[in-house]
Amino acid sequence: MHSQEFLSFILAQDEYGVPILDVREVRGWSEVRSVPNGPDYLLGVLDIRGEYVPIVDLRRRFNLEPACISATTVVIVLNDSAKQPLGLIVDGVAEVYELSQQQIKPAPGLSCSQPQPFIKGIASVKSGHLILIDVEALFDVSKLQHHSVEAAIM
Repeated sequence: MHSQEFLSFILAQDEYGVPILDVREVRGWSEVRSVPNGPDYLLGVLDIRGEYVPIVDLRRRFNLEPACISATTVVIVLNDSAKQPLGLIVDGVAEVYELSQQQIKPAPGLSCSQPQPFIKGIASVKSGHLILIDVEALFDVSKLQHHSVEAAIM
């Protein structure tokens, strides 16, 4: 039985999950350096130990109200398959779930005109439902990295 661990986080009262092996670190909020001409969900870049990491407001990316940045704001730093970092602003980290392949159901076809390529699947957990995110599909990390490098040079 193959299982995988997911770190869950809260975003507008919904619980989302990302594979824990993709999580580099979870950190508190610190000011980011803005990026000119970036997409509206790219808040800027953060210098983390000498590396510029694009910081994305996941609420904006999901077409929700923008994040309300406070002392409790959390940034989850992920790695994509090419080990490029990406920081996600979330409302809070919830817990770690171990899920088997059988527990993960395919994402429902919510709309024919609006596919949800960033949803990998949905799992039933004790608190309700866990929406599993496909990080690779959600962000064009290479484009965000390009904006980050430009910002760092300026």
